[in-house]
Amino acid sequence: MIKKLLSIPKWKFFAGASFALLGQHIYDCLYNTEIEVFYQNTTCNKDLLSKCPNIRGHFNPSIWSMNNIFGLFYVTLVEHQMVPLQKREMVTLKDGGQVALDWKINDPKNVVLVLHGLTGGGDCNYIKDTLERLYNAGYTAVCFNNRGVGFTNLSTPQYHNHGDPSDMMEIIDLIKQRYPEATLQCVAISIGANLAAKYAGITKEKCAFKSIVCIANPFDLLACFENLDRCISNGLLNKHLDVMNACFDEHNIDIKKVLEAKTPYEFDHYFTRQLQKFESVEQMYRANSSINYIKDITVPTLFINTKNDPLIPWKFVPIQLHRHMPNLIFALTQKGGHIEWYSETNLVTVKRWIMDPTLDYLNYFRDLPIDKWQQYLQQPKI
Repeated sequence: MIKKLLSIPKWKFFAGASFALLGQHIYDCLYNTEIEVFYQNTTCNKDLLSKCPNIRGHFNPSIWSMNNIFGLFYVTLVEHQMVPLQKREMVTLKDGGQVALDWKINDPKNVVLVLHGLTGGGDCNYIKDTLERLYNAGYTAVCFNNRGVGFTNLSTPQYHNHGDPSDMMEIIDLIKQRYPEATLQCVAISIGANLAAKYAGITKEKCAFKSIVCIANPFDLLACFENLDRCISNGLLNKHLDVMNACFDEHNIDIKKVLEAKTPYEFDHYFTRQLQKFESVEQMYRANSSINYIKDITVPTLFINTKNDPLIPWKFVPIQLHRHMPNLIFALTQKGGHIEWYSETNLVTVKRWIMDPTLDYLNYFRDLPIDKWQQYLQQPKI
């Protein structure tokens, strides 16, 4: 038997394997599409999910989501760079730091704050698409670009920190001052979702958001660091060396080792942890993770993750928390990549499906009367 297998021409072997993989992918696209949803079966949640068909339905992935390489190929070679139609506003923070807000202004009474991922802000297609979809749904949407992200220049030697919500809280105050009558909600993606969840857990009943959608939240940065280690982080630092030089001597940072770092872990060891005054990278990851703050979230929050995320293994999603917290809903798709969730419209054109359940959720709480929202918050924990 083994001799017969070894005698098969290589081209036939690879052709057979390719057809098998293609068949598996077709099966996944057509049949293995059910979304697993974890929630307490309360009256409020049943009403919510009855009006959010895209949360409890199916996700049919595009052919471009066959694997992560196909997704990367689509993003880099096929997907057209969206034209940024949003309005950019530069904001100076209390400590002199500078951040950027990308606005798509529609209804001033319904505002959605968008938080981006690790390295891509308002200049990236996934953020532009998010802002566009929110705007078309009637919302005023604004992306908060962290310090040094999205072509934002650093004005102080203070790098962005996705575990510290201080800058975001200043932006929330700005939005509330500018739109005092508005309902404020949040869509947070990847490491931005980690920041939103941590903020909501810290502020508890004082959280400014009526509801939050967390997309591809890594939850536990320490547990995920081996997968996150595949990315390179020092590209952002290279853009701001002239400003950051001021802090290297102050914090005893070896700039040569920082620039030679091959992984985010090395980068964080030689640079970020010292800037944030942590004794170790592990201590910093634990402190910046949202996992220990989710139990204190009081506002309605939807977490959406996928089982084939190359950076965030789905086993790290704390779905068991729904048993004790009726305000949390966890949704797991079978496929979707990290933040792509491509769904076919035709063979070449795809859309990012993730905004379908996101808008279902936001629209529900936008239209929910304040007394009904208060009832939702007051659901007893088990």
